[in-house]
Amino acid sequence: MSTETEEMSLDEKREHLNEIRLKRKDLIDKLRGCNSKRDELRSIRDKNNHLSRELFEGARDSKEKRDQINEEVQVRKQMRDILREDADKIGKRIIELGAQLKNMGIPKNRKVGDRIRRLERQLETTPFLTKEMEKQTLQQLEELSSEFEKLEQFKDLRSEFRDIQSKLRHMQTEIKTYHTSVTTLAQESQIHQDKMIAATKEAKKIKEEADASHAEIIALSSTISAIRKELDGLTQEVKKVSSEVGEQTQAARKAKKTEAKKVREQRLDAKAEEILVRYKDGDKLTLDEFKVLMERGLI
Repeated sequence: MSTETEEMSLDEKREHLNEIRLKRKDLIDKLRGCNSKRDELRSIRDKNNHLSRELFEGARDSKEKRDQINEEVQVRKQMRDILREDADKIGKRIIELGAQLKNMGIPKNRKVGDRIRRLERQLETTPFLTKEMEKQTLQQLEELSSEFEKLEQFKDLRSEFRDIQSKLRHMQTEIKTYHTSVTTLAQESQIHQDKMIAATKEAKKIKEEADASHAEIIALSSTISAIRKELDGLTQEVKKVSSEVGEQTQAARKAKKTEAKKVREQRLDAKAEEILVRYKDGDKLTLDEFKVLMERGLI
């Protein structure tokens, strides 16, 4: 018997056994509750970890899309800026040409070439020209040639002016297209940026919840280990005390039987003595009374 229970009576041991069995039952119930709570926390933790991973992956995808769009935005910005620089240069050239055309003035006579050709034919076909007429004709040709040269120069400048104007309008259209696409892409980039920030924030929040659940799981695991250790000790004590109670109960039953047998034997001996006295006095005995005397070895 253990030191704690060896001085207890059988009834005290039985009472103690009931107490530790109830305590063990409470521990088993507590253990089941802790295990159930831990399983629930594990499920929550795993679910949150899975969800946070999905959110982090979504945030990474949004970041990659944002970065790709931002690269395209930079390319289009550069193209737009290059076109703007070229457009500025062309614009300056248009101002220069406009100033030249303004200073030159618009030639009034647009049929200078015809007049020159008529005068040349006149010189070639008229047989008799006075010196004065020839001088006047040559002077007119010189003036008309100067005017013709000015007219041709005006036409060239005007043609260049119109070509550059057309090119500038085309470039301005391209610049506007690039600027519009840059604005549109920037808005799309901001959408992915917002998605990335929101997903990252939500993922961190859910990950913190998963980590909190994991911390609770660790704490519960320590509690469960302590309960199991205590439960193992109680189980061993239950087995030991139960064994002791069983042994003592069996011994008590055996002693009780022995005592009962002793009392019965004593009664039989007393009865046999009484029958023997009667037998010796010559009383007539029954068959059962003869058996009693024979069993006790008195006849």
